[in-house]
Amino acid sequence: MIDVTFHPAGKTVSVPAGSSLRDAAALAGIPTEIPCGGKGVCGKCLVRIQSGAVDFDGGWLIGETLAAQGYVMLCTARLKNEDVSVLSLQSIEAEAGQFTDQLSDYAKVDPTLLPAGPADFIVKPVQICVSAPKPGDGLSDLDRLMAATRKTLGGPVFVPLGVLRRLPEALREGTGDITLFYHSREDTGEITATDICGPESRKFAVAVDLGTTTVTASVCGEDGVLLALRTAYNTQMERGLDVISRINYAGRPERLAELRNRALATVNGLIQELARTVGSDTDDIRNISLSGNTVMIHLLLRIPPEYIRLDPYTPAVYRVPFYTAARIGLDISPETPVDIAPSVGSYLGGDITSGALCTVLAADSEQLCLFIDIGTNGEILLGNRDFLLGCACSAGPAFEGGGISCGMRASAGAIERVSIDRSSGGVRLSVIGGEAPAGICGSGMISLIAELFRAGWIDATGKFVRNRSARIIENGKAAVFMLSDDGAEREITVGESDIGNIIRAKAAIFAACQTMLKSAEMTFSDINQVYIAGGFGRYLDIDDAREIGLLPSLPRERFAFIGNASLMGTHMSLISKRHRQTRERLANAVTYLDLGAEPGYMDEYIAALFLPHTDYEQFLSAL
Repeated sequence: MIDVTFHPAGKTVSVPAGSSLRDAAALAGIPTEIPCGGKGVCGKCLVRIQSGAVDFDGGWLIGETLAAQGYVMLCTARLKNEDVSVLSLQSIEAEAGQFTDQLSDYAKVDPTLLPAGPADFIVKPVQICVSAPKPGDGLSDLDRLMAATRKTLGGPVFVPLGVLRRLPEALREGTGDITLFYHSREDTGEITATDICGPESRKFAVAVDLGTTTVTASVCGEDGVLLALRTAYNTQMERGLDVISRINYAGRPERLAELRNRALATVNGLIQELARTVGSDTDDIRNISLSGNTVMIHLLLRIPPEYIRLDPYTPAVYRVPFYTAARIGLDISPETPVDIAPSVGSYLGGDITSGALCTVLAADSEQLCLFIDIGTNGEILLGNRDFLLGCACSAGPAFEGGGISCGMRASAGAIERVSIDRSSGGVRLSVIGGEAPAGICGSGMISLIAELFRAGWIDATGKFVRNRSARIIENGKAAVFMLSDDGAEREITVGESDIGNIIRAKAAIFAACQTMLKSAEMTFSDINQVYIAGGFGRYLDIDDAREIGLLPSLPRERFAFIGNASLMGTHMSLISKRHRQTRERLANAVTYLDLGAEPGYMDEYIAALFLPHTDYEQFLSAL
């Protein structure tokens, strides 16, 4: 066995010779990122060998200088027959994300679409009085409970073992007056108890948006009013930035279990924070609704996602049955049934069917709307009351700062806006947190590319026009743009390959929209409303997005940012039976387009690989 010591954590594990450093790090609980899912192609999982030696043949990717200094990639380096000491670099835990806990930032929904009337949860409370035990009556606590519930609910109630275990004390604490929490199946009418406690018990409900990059959760009281929000990075990112990378990583049972545990740790951590915020205990959470894309739901449930990416691209499940919180691993009242939003395609999940509740699609309107959730996986709906098309495209991690040489997520120190003074050549940077710039995030890249294109400093292919600015520095056949000033603490540059990654990401989104419109024999001018959702979309500038060809050249008033629509739609489903029914109706109505099988998609994608597009006429101006 070989001893591997990780610093600065000071953790040592013993593993067989020939093991990968990635497996040793996982065993030691070291949170080091592997954005490509272990394929050895991104070079982001760098660690430094301080003593000892490993087998590593990836020096061509990370460069001779770093390789000579002892740097290796965690995912491809393998142990020899000697102990090693490893220095781990920064993980996502060290980042301070640009997260907001302001309720108003997530409630960007037309008030007419919000639930009216009292909250209508899946799990409901009922006050019942159970008769006291009498000598010789031959009735157990459960017998007397069943008699009381028949009078109150009109039928028998199934009592799970977990609830039965709490019954004796609950009856005696309240001298027979108790609160019974229950849910009834709409198809059979079967009533199931989910909890039982004293009459003064507290009641909370949680909605969760399980995103590929971030996870957000909200809590509300029994009246359905939002009380608090919390957001955290999905620590699965350390094993892959996009869903394909995570599918690849999950190819072995122990890695699938790891991804499930990472998702649960993130979700449960948020639930615990919310419970503390409202001064309660997680056991007081009696209702929960959760949305996520198809892959995220498979990973949460520890269902192998491999067949989602293999022809004919069939998931294990679209509509997850009610499983209890304890069965799934959620840290709330154990017997609570978990409501998971239905998916409609391999890469079009419940985050979109929930998010659609925040649009006119939920109102059965004649207006034609385009709903785009921009992230590592671009998910799109197009339609109105007469039809509904849906598709998904892989935008990749560029919008989240991945694949960018100085890229980072939208966290403290990230450049989020760039403006160029064309006369002086000066650059003004807007940095998250007001700190010295440490890198550039997705919205910053879009802002920079738009400004460079307006100034004529890059051409339609994203290549720099030499000699236009002293900040354009040639490096052989390539060139970079210097964002940082002389004497800055950190040199920040953006190269042509970085710009190319953003162009490919925006082309994937635009081509998907164009393909859907053409399949419906429509054009962008037919669209009445464009809804933009997602954490990235919240910071997107419309003018910059139109300038580079990410969004169509439509009047500004046709665009609406609706923030985290997935979370808001999940909350709406949580508190309203009507919205749960609408969500199901929308899911049933979607015709899923597999872009890989659409013959015109690749042509549209290639046409969009220019700034703003090869069809320049449609981008001459915002109408």
